[in-house]
Amino acid sequence: MIGSATAASVDELARRLWCNRLVAELESAQRFAALAPRLRELDASEVVISMVDRAATDELRHAESCRELIRHFGGVPASEQKTRVRRIAPVGIEGREAVLYELVALSCVTETLSTALLGQLVERARDPLCRRVMHSFLRDEVNHSRLGWAFLAEEYARGVRDCVGENLSKLLDATLGDGFFSPSATEDTRLKELAGVGSLELSERQRIVRETLDQVVFPGLERFGIETTLGRCWLNPI
Repeated sequence: MIGSATAASVDELARRLWCNRLVAELESAQRFAALAPRLRELDASEVVISMVDRAATDELRHAESCRELIRHFGGVPASEQKTRVRRIAPVGIEGREAVLYELVALSCVTETLSTALLGQLVERARDPLCRRVMHSFLRDEVNHSRLGWAFLAEEYARGVRDCVGENLSKLLDATLGDGFFSPSATEDTRLKELAGVGSLELSERQRIVRETLDQVVFPGLERFGIETTLGRCWLNPI
């Protein structure tokens, strides 16, 4: 725990942070688990199927680590955590294209961004348990990101239609939140106190996300035939 005059307030914020992360990890576990049988139906490679099975297991383990951190900061995690997993693919995208869209959103975008953010979080971690947990998350998120790129490569080789490019700005809004880069975007100033226990300031998150989209995600999508014009306009509006 944090040893300072503001320990109580920081611990409370840290508990909230890791409670939110717990929900996210459980949701990711459900999404990966639901994708496994769909990938089998689509005759995806055994490598991809093995990776998605492992990802579902990893996310459940991450959830347990989140519960450990909630207790570490003086909280009591809920014995049962309800999550609501909503459809990712837009209406009109079905079947094989819907699976591709979901894996691009979940792995190529979300997990690639998470890898970049976690790298910075691990470097700045002050709490030993937080550092250990986030480092384990980082190792797994790298593989979860590779899952999406591996499936995208397989579908590109099959000649699948680009169902992502025309919806890329919507995908980014759903991933990061509408207005993530808005000049008026604000956050609770107390969150600055969470540097070192699992959070970065908004300005730093914005910088890392911008660089990762521009230098990693968009070039990667373009390599496999996905048009990124709308994504680049979303990132750099005129």
